[in-house]
Amino acid sequence: MSVVQQKYDELIDAMPIHVKVARAAQMFQWSRDWIRRQILAEKGLMSEQRLRLEVALRMYGQEEPTRRLLEKALSHVSD
Repeated sequence: MSVVQQKYDELIDAMPIHVKVARAAQMFQWSRDWIRRQILAEKGLMSEQRLRLEVALRMYGQEEPTRRLLEKALSHVSD
């Protein structure tokens, strides 16, 4: 392990749990926002409900049962 990696790990380990959770939540939100921008760039404007489902499909669509549920929900949403 490099010195830089070791120091990074030490700093992360020293963080209080609430800081770690807040950082994880921020990274998750950043990821959702990035996917949201991608979808809007590819497909154009759409309703907020459709956009939320499209984001969820990109994030969780690899799981077949989840994909089926999201596709069913998308089929009932207007653009």
